[in-house]
Amino acid sequence: MELIDFNDKCDKPLCLALGYFDSVHNGHKMLLSKCVHSDFLPAVFTFKNNPQSQISGMKRQCYTFLERLQIFERIGLQVVISANFDKQFMNLHAVEFLDNLTKNLNIKNVVFGTDYTCGVRAEFKSQDVKKYFESKNIQVEIVDLLMGDNGKVASREIRELLKNGKICEVNKLLPYPFFVSGVVEKGRNVGGNVVGYPTANIPFPEDKVELKAGVYKTHIYVDGNKYLGLTNVGAHPTFEDYNFNLESFVISFEGDLYGKNLKVEFLEYLRGVCKFESASALKKQIDTDFQRVLSEKTKD
Repeated sequence: MELIDFNDKCDKPLCLALGYFDSVHNGHKMLLSKCVHSDFLPAVFTFKNNPQSQISGMKRQCYTFLERLQIFERIGLQVVISANFDKQFMNLHAVEFLDNLTKNLNIKNVVFGTDYTCGVRAEFKSQDVKKYFESKNIQVEIVDLLMGDNGKVASREIRELLKNGKICEVNKLLPYPFFVSGVVEKGRNVGGNVVGYPTANIPFPEDKVELKAGVYKTHIYVDGNKYLGLTNVGAHPTFEDYNFNLESFVISFEGDLYGKNLKVEFLEYLRGVCKFESASALKKQIDTDFQRVLSEKTKD
């Protein structure tokens, strides 16, 4: 997959999807698939950071930029054009933004949703954008919003569900299970040494919406291989450790995980984070959690 900065040039004929695609939900995938099945190179425009970081101060995203790249590639996109939404970008007028795209890119088709806007204070709505591209003899397809039980499928709803630990509801709105990726770092050395189960610790991205703290049933990908897992999200009060991170037990994995890039897919919220009287009491609970996860293995 080719990565291109907003101000760089690309002469390849593109079918370009416009949007932010924070959660890359089912509605986004429907739109992006239009590009993948076009006669031109499938491409997407997105932001590296959360636009709300400049608009409202909210910096956290459903997926980090690097995680979105993984999803885009899985969907079948081949080119990603990205920009950082800073004060300079925020003050671009719609025509300036669109002129920059058409000047630098060889756009043959463009695809966006009915709620798409661009420019200062969203000055261009979808029909304005359509007229602009048609004036450049570029084909336009506007995609209707995907509706769910609570109205249109939206990243805002997904963020709230994540904060409340409703991971099963989240996954119904996404094409692939919600995940966090990161490099395994050295932990507290209490997994194998104290509790009896080796663990893999990855930091929780600072710009990612925090999941509800608790213990989750997960799938963990190591070197492209999938393993069943049990993941603690949040603090570890039994050991007076209140850092917010991910600590995963990778079932049936043998070997050293330190330094490896892990992808942790969240499947089910099992219980909240508890402070146990001792490491042995914690181990007893983890044994119970393991049995629950293993008994449901056949469902996956």
